[in-house]
Amino acid sequence: MATWGELSFYIILIILAVICYTDIRYRIISNKQVIVLLIIILLNYLFSNGELSYITAIIFLVIGMILFYIGVVGAGDIKLISVLLLSIPNNEIIDFLTIMALLGLPLALIALIKKMMTKTKTTIPYGVAISLSYIIITSDILYIN
Repeated sequence: MATWGELSFYIILIILAVICYTDIRYRIISNKQVIVLLIIILLNYLFSNGELSYITAIIFLVIGMILFYIGVVGAGDIKLISVLLLSIPNNEIIDFLTIMALLGLPLALIALIKKMMTKTKTTIPYGVAISLSYIIITSDILYIN
């Protein structure tokens, strides 16, 4: 029988897969999906005696919202990263952000090429890089032995 940590990991995987789909298809990261992730992460904290990196998440949210208001990044991306940061141990945050940046680079290059070819505004479905980075980091350190 699966433990709560394993079960919550698989639920998070499913939610992240849906987020990736909607971000690619519609360029939207739903607040409802982010709230469900927040609830799962908080329950995981309560039942698994984990830690919450709430200071990092709050700092990232504040800086991210400033970046959103000047048009650099989408609000959904910032909210998703902030919620996911809650469950990443402090010693893994730099790895998470580094992997996210590396995974996002091909997306940015594709968007840049598309923008140059079509001369239209192009957005990046960065939820994919965020989700994959989270899966890479957490599958090793939080839930699966």
